[in-house]
Amino acid sequence: MRRLPLFPLGVVLFPGMPLQLQVFEPRYLRLLEDLSGRDPEEREFGIVAIREGSEVGTRRVHSVHSIGCAARLASARSLGERFVIRVIGTWRFRLDGVDAAAETPYATGLVTPLPEKHGDESQVAEHAREVRRALEAYATALNGEIPPLPEDPDELAYTVGALVPLSIPDQQELLAAPTTEDRLVVARDRLWREAGLIRATHSLPFRRNVGESSPN
Repeated sequence: MRRLPLFPLGVVLFPGMPLQLQVFEPRYLRLLEDLSGRDPEEREFGIVAIREGSEVGTRRVHSVHSIGCAARLASARSLGERFVIRVIGTWRFRLDGVDAAAETPYATGLVTPLPEKHGDESQVAEHAREVRRALEAYATALNGEIPPLPEDPDELAYTVGALVPLSIPDQQELLAAPTTEDRLVVARDRLWREAGLIRATHSLPFRRNVGESSPN
């Protein structure tokens, strides 16, 4: 079990994916200060998606999802009283609890890193092909094009989660899938569903771009 500073957000971060954040709350400014004193490879904190509550405003966070993703600080730029930071998702974890003894204004999670298991290799290859076909159908429904996709099946599944405007529960299902095989099946099924909805409703989904800013 490891200790990891926590940053609850209204988004799901995936391994290998970038995310841009605006940081202005005093507790998270303190987190940036604490991270700056570490070696670059150790400047990590945990992003967990909010289940109930809000990132900002009067309705605070009441509960979060139990599967999150570690984020490594890549850059930070000062804008007066706030910072714009860019992070990269690194490894998945299960949130087992909160360290009540931590003397920081931000929460510190007690987390267990989750292994990246592949599953049946022959099925992984087949499901990866199915995901690519489903992405083509999704792009056709949008009258658009898909960007170049990674060859690695793990990266492919996570890219779907970052590119396609799925709901938080759908994204969490992708993040929490125990194997690459399972994750590709989830990605395939959600893509076919989304393509069908677009064709049926003749409406475009709301899209949050990879790397789009999120407030804290």
